[in-house]
Amino acid sequence: MAVSGLAVALLIIYLTLSPPTIYVASKHGLKHGAIIGWFFLFTFCTLRIVSSAIELHDAHSTSAALVASIGLSPLLAAACGVLHESRSYLIPKSRRALDTPFMVFFHLLVTTAIALVAAGAAKLNNTSLPPDQLKRSQGLVKGGMVMLLLGWISLAMVTLATGIAAVQHTSSHTSTKLSGSSGAKTLLLAVALSIPFLGIRVLERLVYFFTENPDLNPVTGSLGLRVGLEVIEELIVTSALLIAGIITRNIKSTTPVDQF
Repeated sequence: MAVSGLAVALLIIYLTLSPPTIYVASKHGLKHGAIIGWFFLFTFCTLRIVSSAIELHDAHSTSAALVASIGLSPLLAAACGVLHESRSYLIPKSRRALDTPFMVFFHLLVTTAIALVAAGAAKLNNTSLPPDQLKRSQGLVKGGMVMLLLGWISLAMVTLATGIAAVQHTSSHTSTKLSGSSGAKTLLLAVALSIPFLGIRVLERLVYFFTENPDLNPVTGSLGLRVGLEVIEELIVTSALLIAGIITRNIKSTTPVDQF
């Protein structure tokens, strides 16, 4: 009953958060690829809605667990997209030469990682699999989770570097770019706030797949652990990004952007 109640609560929460995400995406627009981050945030909300609906239909569904695990990927991608948007307003264009390559690298890394996790996790509950195939599936899942961990580490490093660069650029007085960049700083702050909670989620999934601890199962595991290590973290990240997006909804028309 408690698990069903949680599924209902999550269904309502993410159904409520989805429309504002669409609004934010439309306000931030295509400029500097801003829509990428908000698109992935909406994708994450959609996956949470789907996994909650499946769980309500079947509390022990392996499909719900699989969708829940996959949901971590778009949340990381959303944070990366919002970080990219903030850098477009905070950092001079001449110092952002590696931004697009990093975006491509990050999304390829995360997409590949979640594909491996999905491919492996889909077979882990199949008791009829021979031992060699089961071991191969476990290897796919573990490899995918290590890649997600590397993705989170790279995201954290770029976020830290962006904060340092923004402070240095502000104090140098070599450009007027940051005169109206409070919105960009708000986006950066939201990403920085999200980093530790994303780290908890990645590490929690990593521990689950490496130890196969049933208490950490995203559907049938301990309710307390699920709420403390999954639900709260995801809600904080989603809320932080969404609130920052609403606050900065007019950023593209109010913040000047360097063209050098």
